[in-house]
Amino acid sequence: MQKIDVIGGNTLSGSVQVSGFKHAFPPLFSLALSSSGPSLIKNVPDIADIRILGKIGQLLGANILHEPEKRTMYIDPCGLNNTSIPEDFSTLIHGAWYLAPGLLARSGHVVLGETGGCKIGVGQGGERPIEQLCSVLQKFGAKVETTGNIIQATAPRFSSTKIDMAHFADVEEGTGKLTGPLYSGATKAALLCAARAEGISEIINPYSKPDVVALVEAIKYQQVDINWEKDRIIVVGKPDTGGFQTTLGPDLIEVMTYLTLSAYCNAPISITGISRNHIEAGLSAEIACLEKLGYQLQWKDNDLSITHSFPASRLDIQVTSHGIFSDNQPFMALLLMASQLGGSITEQVWVKRFQYIEELEKMGAKVIHRAKSVEIIPHVPNKNGLAVKATDLRGAAALIIAALKISGKTQIDGIDHLERGYPDLLGQLRVLGAQI
Repeated sequence: MQKIDVIGGNTLSGSVQVSGFKHAFPPLFSLALSSSGPSLIKNVPDIADIRILGKIGQLLGANILHEPEKRTMYIDPCGLNNTSIPEDFSTLIHGAWYLAPGLLARSGHVVLGETGGCKIGVGQGGERPIEQLCSVLQKFGAKVETTGNIIQATAPRFSSTKIDMAHFADVEEGTGKLTGPLYSGATKAALLCAARAEGISEIINPYSKPDVVALVEAIKYQQVDINWEKDRIIVVGKPDTGGFQTTLGPDLIEVMTYLTLSAYCNAPISITGISRNHIEAGLSAEIACLEKLGYQLQWKDNDLSITHSFPASRLDIQVTSHGIFSDNQPFMALLLMASQLGGSITEQVWVKRFQYIEELEKMGAKVIHRAKSVEIIPHVPNKNGLAVKATDLRGAAALIIAALKISGKTQIDGIDHLERGYPDLLGQLRVLGAQI
C-alpha cells in the first residue's frame, strides 16, 4: 500500500478540470464488446479501472486502442476468441462484473471469476454481491452456474422478457422509492441483455441515474428502438448491430470531491469546462444538501465554484439509490463536520462505506455510531502528527481533504485506492497549493 505525507494548513486556490464519468464506462465497454462493429468512447478518464478493462478486452481478442492523451478508447470486438474473463485482472476492479452480459450476448458463453473494487459490500470481507447478475441473466434465458464467486453462463441468444427492478431493491421507508446495493447493477445488466435480446423487453422501475442514461443513449445510437417512459424502459432488441460513438459526461464524483475541498478548506477553487445541465441533473440531491448547509453554486459560463452565503440548517441525509451517490457520502460527512449544526447520515446502499469515519475520529472528528448511520457533531478534525489508513477510494479522498485543513503533518496509508477513480488527484491538489 502506498503512503503519503500531507502537510496541511496551506492556502489553496486555483482551477481544476475533471475527467469523464467513471461509473458510466464499464457498461458502455460491455455494450461495445456485444456489438458487431467498432465503437468509440470519448472523454475517457485515464484511471486504473479503465486501463484494466482495456487490457481484459485485449486478452479476450478484441482490438482495443486506448489513447489517454486524446481521452478516447476505440473498441473493435471482431477478434474476440475467448470468453473467460481473466481473474488476475477481474479481481482488481468491480467494473469487470459488467462484461458478463456483453460477452454472453456476443459469444453465447462467459466465465466470470471474482471481481474486486472497494470492499464496501455486505459480504464478510466487504465483497459485493453477484446474485443480481445471475438472476438477470437467467431472466433473459441464460443458463447460469455458480461455484463460489465464479459465474459460468451460456445462452445461444438472449430471449426478451419483462423484468421488474423492484425485485432487486429495497423500499425506502417514508418515500416508497427503491434503493439498495443490487439496484443499479441489475438495471444496467438488464439493459445490456435487452439490447441484444430477440423481441421486446420491458424493464420496470429502472434505476435512473446518469450512468444508466448514458447507456440508454448509446443503445439508441445503434438504432435499437428503446423508449424510456416514466417508470419503465421498453427495448426492441437487436442481436446483431454495429458499434456506437459516445462522449462521457463529467465525473460527478470528481466534481463533488473538488466542491467539498473548496467548501471545507474555504478555498477559492473553480472547476472548469463542465456542462451545467449535467451537473444540475446528476447532482440534484447533492446540490439540495449543499443549499441546506448554506452553500450556493456559482456558474460563469462552463466554470463552477461554490460559496457559503446562507444560514445553515441541520441536515439529515439518507443515502439512497435515488438520492446522493453513495460515493459522495464521505464528502457530505466532512461538510457536516464543518457545519454549524451538524446532522446525520444513514447509508442504504453500501453499508460498509463508513469505514473512513474511524480514521477521521482519530484526527479529531466527533461522531456517534448507530447501526446503519452516524450522528455527526459539528467539529472540524484538528489533530496533527497522526497516521491514518484509507480502505476505499472515496474514503482516501476524504482523508486527504481533512488532512489539508489540519496544520502540520498527517500520514495517509492506502492511497493507491485513488488510482481507480482519479486520473491525478494528488497532482491537481499540488497545483492548487497543497503540500503532499
